[in-house]
Amino acid sequence: MISILGRLLPPPPLLMELPNACGGSQRLIALAQQLRLYKPPPFPSDDDIEEQRIEETAGKVVSQVGFAESDTPVARDPEKFRPKRAAVLICLFEGDAGDLRVILTKRSSGLSTHSGEVSLPGGKTEEGDKDDGDTATREAKEEIGLDPKLVNVVTVLEPFLSKHLLRVVPVIGILNEKEAFKPNPNPAEVEAVFDAPLEMFLKDENRTSKEREWMGDKFLIHFFDYETKNKKYMIWGLTAGILIRAASVVYKRPPNFVEQNPRFKVPRVVDRNTTIPKKALNKIMSSVELRLQTLAQSFRLEQSVKSPPPPTGSATSASTSKRAAILVCLFKGDDGELRVILTKRSSSLSSNPGDVALPGGKRDEADADDVDTALREAKEEIGLDPSLVNVVTVLDHIVNKRGMTVVPVIGLLSDIKAFSPAPNAAEVEAIFDAPLEMFLKDEKRREEEREWMGDKYLLHYFDFEADDGKEYVIWALTAGVLIKAASTVYERPPAFLEQRPKFWVSGGASTTMP
Repeated sequence: MISILGRLLPPPPLLMELPNACGGSQRLIALAQQLRLYKPPPFPSDDDIEEQRIEETAGKVVSQVGFAESDTPVARDPEKFRPKRAAVLICLFEGDAGDLRVILTKRSSGLSTHSGEVSLPGGKTEEGDKDDGDTATREAKEEIGLDPKLVNVVTVLEPFLSKHLLRVVPVIGILNEKEAFKPNPNPAEVEAVFDAPLEMFLKDENRTSKEREWMGDKFLIHFFDYETKNKKYMIWGLTAGILIRAASVVYKRPPNFVEQNPRFKVPRVVDRNTTIPKKALNKIMSSVELRLQTLAQSFRLEQSVKSPPPPTGSATSASTSKRAAILVCLFKGDDGELRVILTKRSSSLSSNPGDVALPGGKRDEADADDVDTALREAKEEIGLDPSLVNVVTVLDHIVNKRGMTVVPVIGLLSDIKAFSPAPNAAEVEAIFDAPLEMFLKDEKRREEEREWMGDKYLLHYFDFEADDGKEYVIWALTAGVLIKAASTVYERPPAFLEQRPKFWVSGGASTTMP
């Protein structure tokens, strides 16, 4: 049977007519010729803008993707705004089953940015690099030990611009002799090397998407779940976007889903006197602190915290007894990272003794709302003065297996030195803190598959050693809440498959659970 790619590509010419035809299958040779003929859509170069170009844009600031974005005048002698440049290698080879596959990496969990995430080999351009192909193959050699001599660079795609102002150029290369490549990952940068079928990035199978907004522009972020050799990976964000584009070029067809790419708007040139609007500046200078401030502003604009309706057939007092709130109290650590306050429950408690938990408890009738409950309980359990906590937002509530509605409240402790922990011995055995971002990483994490009323889900366990040498296990509902909180704050999903239980969803549990 003729493969899909074989039907898409023209018949290959004689081997002697093709450069670099000494190795590889007929299919790869034909693919190389096809891609050499590919011409990406025109895009602005990094060279200085000519006077004619300025006149054509009527004196407007031109974005990195070639759209007129504002009416800000361009000075005669403008100061160049140059996004940092990088290149990634889309290294394709023919798999044992005859399918076209791409080499991917899982970034080291010790990296400061995008740790534990799936990416393509690549990195920032260095002065000694001749071109983007040189950058991509050099980085691939440094990261995974791929000899540039084994890679036949055939084309480059149009650049992608990340929200962090990094201009990423995808370079497509063909690995004709896959047996000659012996992966040698650099442990400082790469935790694992694996490959995936390129065509999967055109299919709607094992794919989800989320709508996001950037400076008024709505777009979709795509997430592909992939499993190989009993290991699960999530390919998303910029990497997924690049692979969707690469697959579309190779197979000459669009994906089987709505792509809706972002159009990040970045000034190409700016006058020294140009004032960037505060809203745009906040977006460009996005950070955890700004994210928390934005959440806090949104929360304060609401008249009251939205509460889920009481269980059907229950009186208000009865529903209150089935409702609780917990405080996700965040503060900036000495190293600048965001940390969360946790407790170890007293071993004498009748329920969940010795488990790690967030401060919180059942709602009292006197509590005005869920925020009031969370702050009151935190004061009773660990001596945290409510006046020290700036409530940022309330997450979607969770219904546990006992029918208890649990509402996570995120608060920011601006002055950690003002907090003097005073644990209530009847409820709390220890107070400690952990980095919030660890709940997005696959490092020191275990999982266990469970089933509840026909619903299969994963329980996550995070092993953590505190500064005093004590070891804790953060798991179950507490881990689930912290995964959600970290995803909300850092605006990205975890580096692992979460698979939350359905009964956690609003209204998903019965009020009378066995």
